[in-house]
Amino acid sequence: MQPYIHQFADFLRLHLNSIAIGLVATLLIIYGGHINGYFKKITRSLPFLGRFALFVVLCSAGYAFMSSQLVRLLKMFLYGQADLPLIGIIAAAFIVLAFCARSGKDI
Repeated sequence: MQPYIHQFADFLRLHLNSIAIGLVATLLIIYGGHINGYFKKITRSLPFLGRFALFVVLCSAGYAFMSSQLVRLLKMFLYGQADLPLIGIIAAAFIVLAFCARSGKDI
C-alpha cells in the first residue's frame, strides 16, 4: 500500500501549483463578498469617486497580491509535508471548503 500512497503523493506534488491556486481561488470566491462588504463599510464616509477608486485598487491590486502570496505560502507548506499528511490535508481542505460554500449558500 505504501508505494501507491507515495506514487499518489508524488502526483499531487507535481500539481501543487494548480491545487494551491484552486484552494485559494475557492476561498476568495466564498469569502470575497464578505471582504467587499467590510471594505464598503469602512469606506462609507468617503465620496463616491474615492470609494470607487479604492474598490478598483482593492480588486486589481489587493486581490492579486493576496492570492499570489497565499498561493506561494500554501505551496511551500504543502511541499514540506510527508506523503500521507499531504494527501489528508489536500482532501480535508477541499472538503472543508465545500462545507463552507454550502453553509454560505454558494452552491
